[in-house]
Amino acid sequence: MQALLSGPSRFLFDGPSSKGNVFLGNERLYGRSKEIASLKNAFCRVASSGKSESIFVGGFSGCGKTRLVLSILESVRIAGGYSVAKKFDKMQSASPLAVVLSAFNEICISVAKRSSLECRIKIYQKLSNAIPILARVLPNVVDLVPSHVTLPSSSSQSDTGINFNSVCFTIQQLMRVISSPSQPVLLFLDDLQWADYMSLRLIQSVLSDVKGCNCVLFVGGFRDNEVEQDHVLVEFFTALSTFNIKTSMISLHGINTEDVNAMISDTLGIFPRMCKSLSDVVSRKTNGNPYFALEFLRTLIDRDLITYSLRDKHWQWDINQIGAENITDNVLYILTNKMSVLEESAQTALKVASCFGINLSIVITKKLAAAPQFCNLQSTLDQVVVKEGFMDFDGIEYRFVHDKVREAAYGLIPLAEKDQYHFTIGMALQSNFASLDEEDTSVLFATIDQINRCPLTMFHDDSHRIVIANLNYEAGVKAMKCSNFVPAHSYMKAAVSLLPDNSWKSNYDLSLKCNYHFAKAAYSCGYVDQAKEILDEVIQHGEGLEDKSQYMLDSYSLLVSLFYLARKDLLQAFHTCLKVLNLLGEDLPINGNVDEAELISIVSKTKRLFHEKSNEELMAHHDETSRRNIAIMQFYDQLSIVSYLAKPKLCPYFTARWAHFCLTHNVSCQYTPGAFVSFSSILCCESFDDDARIACRIGKIGMLMLSRNDSAMEEIPGVYLIHYVYAGSLIEPIQACVNMMRHAYEIGMQTGDPSKAAFNLSIMVAKQIKAGTNLLALKRDIGNYLKLASQHAQRQLRCNLLMMNKVVSSLIGDGREECSADEKDILAWEESEFSLEMMTSFYLGHMERVCHKSKLWEDLDDSMKKKVCSLKSV
Repeated sequence: MQALLSGPSRFLFDGPSSKGNVFLGNERLYGRSKEIASLKNAFCRVASSGKSESIFVGGFSGCGKTRLVLSILESVRIAGGYSVAKKFDKMQSASPLAVVLSAFNEICISVAKRSSLECRIKIYQKLSNAIPILARVLPNVVDLVPSHVTLPSSSSQSDTGINFNSVCFTIQQLMRVISSPSQPVLLFLDDLQWADYMSLRLIQSVLSDVKGCNCVLFVGGFRDNEVEQDHVLVEFFTALSTFNIKTSMISLHGINTEDVNAMISDTLGIFPRMCKSLSDVVSRKTNGNPYFALEFLRTLIDRDLITYSLRDKHWQWDINQIGAENITDNVLYILTNKMSVLEESAQTALKVASCFGINLSIVITKKLAAAPQFCNLQSTLDQVVVKEGFMDFDGIEYRFVHDKVREAAYGLIPLAEKDQYHFTIGMALQSNFASLDEEDTSVLFATIDQINRCPLTMFHDDSHRIVIANLNYEAGVKAMKCSNFVPAHSYMKAAVSLLPDNSWKSNYDLSLKCNYHFAKAAYSCGYVDQAKEILDEVIQHGEGLEDKSQYMLDSYSLLVSLFYLARKDLLQAFHTCLKVLNLLGEDLPINGNVDEAELISIVSKTKRLFHEKSNEELMAHHDETSRRNIAIMQFYDQLSIVSYLAKPKLCPYFTARWAHFCLTHNVSCQYTPGAFVSFSSILCCESFDDDARIACRIGKIGMLMLSRNDSAMEEIPGVYLIHYVYAGSLIEPIQACVNMMRHAYEIGMQTGDPSKAAFNLSIMVAKQIKAGTNLLALKRDIGNYLKLASQHAQRQLRCNLLMMNKVVSSLIGDGREECSADEKDILAWEESEFSLEMMTSFYLGHMERVCHKSKLWEDLDDSMKKKVCSLKSV
């Protein structure tokens, strides 16, 4: 009676109009009340505590993991939170980060729809510096920007060298702003058994944000029977535990017989007591797996083992006949049998759709329909596949109703024919391209993903390989522009592997650009050693700078960056810069020897040029058209950095040469502010009469030029670092310098320049001590920065921060605080004791001790001096 009262329409009906209609409309979740409560409690904890959590739902395919999580999304919306659900796809492993990034992209839409203009203004004010970088990764973030705000053009940001770490950093910033205890975010990613390392690292970085300001409940679904001990997901669990992220685990098994009975009762519209015998058989046969149980029930109806009697107005079955049927307990077998009786065109449609994964865009189907062998694809999908319940269609894309359905459809293709099937689909798409420039990016990626599944032996001649190499190259470039580094690396790797053996002779231009972008993609993914090997090959086979190829110049520049990043090849970076500048026509000493007279001469000449020009003349901007001049400025920029680290006594000379070249050739580009500010710094350091006043004027002009150049964001970390350590510290309040260096640190992390970001942070902390910052608060901040440095593997920054932390501890009376074994290893503790004593004495005002220590400086060996030099800015 209770069942009849609660759902009369389920029991009072004249019978199904068709067999398929039996399974429509039942969205109830059976036997999961405890698990639903666990998910809701976790969300409430996040909302009340303001701390992110993770909860994982494991179980066999078909046990209801997805429906369990989706069942609470409406409650999240009512509570004021945001939610987004995405699935990893086994067939789309070539674009791993795309799933996670699309999730954050969708969150931006949800926030924009529910935010007033006032809220969006506040969001923009907090994220203004990160918006241009975020827009490359999450296009929908522009919806958060008020309509009256004009963002820099995408072309002005296209060359920003962001990498995976910078993506993590900027998305952390985004989540701090849009998530809060009043508006938590539930992020659900399903099928984590197919997730990749970088996607999980991105999620980890958001959950373990050292500032602890985001409010995110991460829910991950996975097939626990497909996750072994060496799976990346196991490492992900460990990493979350390391960062003290509260983690819960829900394990789903089959539902019990009573719940299976309730499900069959609702599905067939029969009172529970009347279908008990049928439910017992179904439950025993399917182990209570909800999806398997429904498919089993559907199969029984399709085979007329369960029939509806119009005369008696209820379902009938022979329980002995059902029990005697030899029906396998494998749901894939059931699905495959159902598909195998379809007409050939329907089976072909299922095979094609399964090759693209769980989803198939209508854009792809229209492209394929232009090929003769797939001309009936779309009509067959609509009239047969969707009608039979294998796929759904929302007007934009077709979607398999369950992973197992896609697996069964893909299983229709014999194993030996799978490569050829993917190849045929890919070539059918490629043959209908309009042009590479006009083609939809998603179509290009889908085409290449199909073709790249095939072994190289399927490409019969060099001309064919070159065509496919070009397609991979174009896909890689487009992926890099969207900051999809992992797929870009995959596409470029495929492009290089497809090149003929003699490609450096027969296809020089293609070989050059493919290998350069392969190295750039490897660098962006953090594969530094691989990037260096590729660049060595480029330089070995390249025709030198005489061919005026931008790719050769970019290859040398990237190589210098790799040397600088590794820090163990600074001398090689130094000599590489000298080599390139000399090839470009700058007459610089190859051996790096410069006497004092040459230094004084070039500094005097450059000062005179600054003196002869008014501020307006120096500020005059024009678009530099000479590629050679821009290249020279770029390599002088790099030379000034590496010479400071590798040959500090030569740094003033090369910096003066840089500024002199800029003025004599009237160069106006993104590197001009750096030339001005760097020259002002050497005037502050060197003992020239009246130079402080001149240095401040030049530094101010450089900073003003930087503020007016929207395309020079990536120059901010280096320029700010130099200015606020030297000239800026003479004319700006120390707290203003601290704020500007904090800003430079954030920009450096956003734009993929962690080394300059680390320098800014180290000096910022040192200035905070001198500025009289509350030491207890500063100690907490240093602790957060140390965690962030660990996340981004910045060993040198950790060393500097550990020293600063030790100094602050001494100043507040905790000088005996013990370091961990890891910290002692990083600090090389015995050798760092000198630096610590000297800094502590300085801040305590014991100048006689500082003088005593400085007299001992000459007795130190070179390795010790380098350690102390790393902190000389203090």
